[in-house]
Amino acid sequence: MNDSFILVAIILSAFLAKTAYQRFFTRRELFDAFTNLLTNTVYYLLVPLAFIYTFSTRSLAESDVLIVASFALYIAVAGLSFKYISRTWRDDVRNAALLTVLFPNAVFLGFPVSLALFGDVKIASILGLATLTFNVLIPDFIALKKIDLLKILKLPALIGFLIGVFFNQLGHPGTYVSGLLWWAPKILSYLATFVLGLRLQLGGITSDMVKKPLLVTVLYRFIIAPVVAVCFALSVGFSWIESIQLAVVSGMPPAVLNTLMASKYGWRPDLVAYITFILTIPTVLALPLIGALAFH
Repeated sequence: MNDSFILVAIILSAFLAKTAYQRFFTRRELFDAFTNLLTNTVYYLLVPLAFIYTFSTRSLAESDVLIVASFALYIAVAGLSFKYISRTWRDDVRNAALLTVLFPNAVFLGFPVSLALFGDVKIASILGLATLTFNVLIPDFIALKKIDLLKILKLPALIGFLIGVFFNQLGHPGTYVSGLLWWAPKILSYLATFVLGLRLQLGGITSDMVKKPLLVTVLYRFIIAPVVAVCFALSVGFSWIESIQLAVVSGMPPAVLNTLMASKYGWRPDLVAYITFILTIPTVLALPLIGALAFH
C-alpha cells in the first residue's frame, strides 16, 4: 500500500475517532489527557530522536543553510505583503491570520509527507527546524517586542539537531547511534500524523470572520510559499527533485503549533484552528495526487 494512502487513512481514522468519542462521551478529560500524552511523546521524544538520527547520518551542507534562507525569504515576502493586505483588519484577526500564513506544518505533516513521497526527510528536517524556531520567535516578538533566546535553545528539535551533528562529527560513534535510531523517522511520521488528526478542530466560529483570513491563507500557503521555494531553490542550484520537495514541504497547511501560540496571546485561536482544519483535510486527501504530480 502506498505510503501516502496510509497517511490519509491514519489522519482520517484519528479525526473520526475523536469525533465519535466527543459524540458519545460527555467527559473529555481522558481523551484530552491521551491526546496530550501522544503530542508530548512526538514533540519531546520522537522529534529529537528523529533529528539525532537524521543529522548523525550526514554532515551539514551548504544546502541546509540555503533551505533556511528560502524560508527566511518567504517570511520577509509574506510578512511585508500581508501587512498591506490586512491593514484594515482587527489586530487579533490579523495576528491569527499571520500565523496561518507564515508557518507550515513542516513537522507533523511535512515530515511524514516527505518520507512517503520522496523517501527521505533531509529537506523537511531542516525546514521543520527553521519553522519550529521562527514559530516561537516571531509571535513572541510581535506580542512582547523581545526575543527569548533561552526558549529557542530549549526546543527539542534544536537539541536533537545539535546532538545529531555532534555524533556525526565523531565518526564511527555516529554510525552506531544512527543504527540504533533507524526506526525514529518512520515512527515519528505515523504517530505525528495520528496526533494531527486528533488535534484538528472544527466549528464554533462565524463564516463572516473566517472568509478573508481563509482565502488569504490559501493564497500564501498553497501558491506563494511553493512558488518562492521553487524559484529560490532553482536559482541557487538545487536539482529539480530537491526544488519540488522544498516546494511541497513549504506549501503544507498551517502548523498545529499556530493554535497554541494564538491561544497564548489571545489571537483568535478558534479562527486559527478552523483554518488549519479546513486546509489540512483536503491536503491530506490530495496526497496521492501530489505524489503523482511530483514525479511526472
